[in-house]
Amino acid sequence: MLQTERFFSLDSLTSPFNPQGLAIGKEARAHGANYFAGVCVNLGYSPLWGRMQESYGEDPLLIGSMGSALSRGAGRNTLVCAKHFALNSMENLRFQVDVQCAEDVLHECFLPHFRQCIDEGGAQSIMSAYNSVNGDFCGDSSALLNGVIRDVWGYEDVTVTSDWMWGSRNAVQSVKAGLDVEMPLQSTRSKFLPKALEKGEIDWAPIDRIGRRLLKMQLKYYVDIHKTITPTVKEVVGCDEHRQLAREASSQGMVLLKNSIESTSTRLLPLDPKQCRKLLVIGTLAKSTQTGDGGSSNLVDPTTISPLEGFKGQPDVEVTYLDGSDMSAIEEASDTADAIFVLVGYTSVEEGEYVATFGAETLASTLPYIFPYHAMAQAFSFVVNGAIGMYEKVRGKLPGGDRQDLRLRPNDERLIGEIAQFAGQKMILAVEASGPVVIPRSTREKAAAILFTGYGGCQFGSALRDVLFGKSEPGGRLAYSIVESEADLINLDMSAKSVVYDRYWGYRLQQRDHKRPAYPFGFGLGYGNVRLNEGSFEVPRTFSTRFFDIQVMVRNTGPKPSSTVVQIYAGRTKDRQSNDYERVLVGFARTRLIPVGKEMHVDIRCRFDPVAHWNTETKVFEVKEGRYRISASRFEGDETSLNHYISVENFAWSVDAKLKQDESLNTDYCSDSELM
Repeated sequence: MLQTERFFSLDSLTSPFNPQGLAIGKEARAHGANYFAGVCVNLGYSPLWGRMQESYGEDPLLIGSMGSALSRGAGRNTLVCAKHFALNSMENLRFQVDVQCAEDVLHECFLPHFRQCIDEGGAQSIMSAYNSVNGDFCGDSSALLNGVIRDVWGYEDVTVTSDWMWGSRNAVQSVKAGLDVEMPLQSTRSKFLPKALEKGEIDWAPIDRIGRRLLKMQLKYYVDIHKTITPTVKEVVGCDEHRQLAREASSQGMVLLKNSIESTSTRLLPLDPKQCRKLLVIGTLAKSTQTGDGGSSNLVDPTTISPLEGFKGQPDVEVTYLDGSDMSAIEEASDTADAIFVLVGYTSVEEGEYVATFGAETLASTLPYIFPYHAMAQAFSFVVNGAIGMYEKVRGKLPGGDRQDLRLRPNDERLIGEIAQFAGQKMILAVEASGPVVIPRSTREKAAAILFTGYGGCQFGSALRDVLFGKSEPGGRLAYSIVESEADLINLDMSAKSVVYDRYWGYRLQQRDHKRPAYPFGFGLGYGNVRLNEGSFEVPRTFSTRFFDIQVMVRNTGPKPSSTVVQIYAGRTKDRQSNDYERVLVGFARTRLIPVGKEMHVDIRCRFDPVAHWNTETKVFEVKEGRYRISASRFEGDETSLNHYISVENFAWSVDAKLKQDESLNTDYCSDSELM
């Protein structure tokens, strides 16, 4: 008998909240917090973005699905805020850059994930971004705040807060625009609003709306938690359950990019403890307890487990450590090692939040109590920026900020290249970073295994041991593509003060330019061999909303139990226009571990949103008539995808929550699989 189970995608409207979010909410509430501003759903328009680790990749549906799941979990115990609204994908000049974006591109590409966090995640708040959009700073933008959130989306009760410290520049304009709270301290409003009211530059009506909105949100929150038990710090903070959850999340988030010894089909991972008696560990990061950024997402856990510490917990395995500075010592130790683990990557120096921005205009407009005169701000800016310049000449760049490039540090690139030459068949290359890293082709070809770890959190060392020795499977899939060359990326000047965002970036750009990356979006291997069953791919014959369900059977033909992520892509195949994608993610679902030789049935909730176009006049999304290909894949561009071809007539839907309208208009949908 075949084992058949059903799984639903993470982004399903009925999917449960994720346990990580629930744990975060519990720990926050135990500390007395009632507001969680950690749902970052900014899109990685360029992988050079310094805060990419805080978000979920380059695809709007992916980051919206992950953000809404986190919101549902944390929202059981705290108010939830999604950030930074909007187009915040540059770090060093985030206080100064103006992002130009057409209205249709804005609604199709850079706003859906925020709406998804509210619609499906229940987020009660939105945080505006530091940058400006189309000429107005986000915290003062009527077009973005009242214009999109309240008027177009219909969310009158969603509260909007400014980004920390420097998020609002004009007290009167921010109130009129719909910014509810100036965070985190009194700044421009307490100084300028009373005088503006006296002069009649603003009346009380918008201020009253803000007051009612804030009271309503707080009262609703306390009604919701009134009869629930408040967890204590002793019960939940750092408890065994949450540490185990962190360990599982770390292992399941790692992405296995390669697992085959050169010119053979032999797999190095997982290591057999009976055969791998000597493990050589190389790289300074192996002793590090970093968990990522040193900015506002920084958390300090005194019990963080380093990779080296984790490996030393493996019974009956002798672990030798070298920092990588002595190649002769590495060659000698590699002769007797059964496997070599090399960890390279980034730290909070190379990427992360960058706060060393002290422009005179920013200081004067956002901190009027400290700098009541512009000359004072200019003087302070001159002194501080001069000191920063001197520091960087002597010590190098300040921590954080946008990446300079996607390459490893020269010493690390040279290290892994040399080890790959003489011991590639034993080499497990691990990369610790928030986003894509360009690895030389020669190193990729010779390394027996390549593991992208991301920042693994407080249980990183234990999770790595679980993955390498087979207690856990690396279950992650790439949230972005890893290109062959930086020439294949969007050409975005990260030091510019004015940029234009359009609809082509990441895998969409590579499709348009007919370039295949080294590792595509959605790619990742498991320890088994999960395949989509030909003939099991079912699409609906009719539908009445923008949402639809796909069914597909998957089978594990590999040597180990394994999971997969079934990804559904859609795109117009005939008469495609310049604003139509060849294929774009419309749904996904992750399975549990599938036993060897067993099949599982997967249901995936999909949506037409990513292929729809925004009508700037009617303020609705429209799907153009034509022939569309629906593909079930393991990753973007998968040549083994299962395909259905369908004919779609024009249809549309509104995003106005007041209308409660998800139904499609004038819909005609039919299966047309024989079309080629």
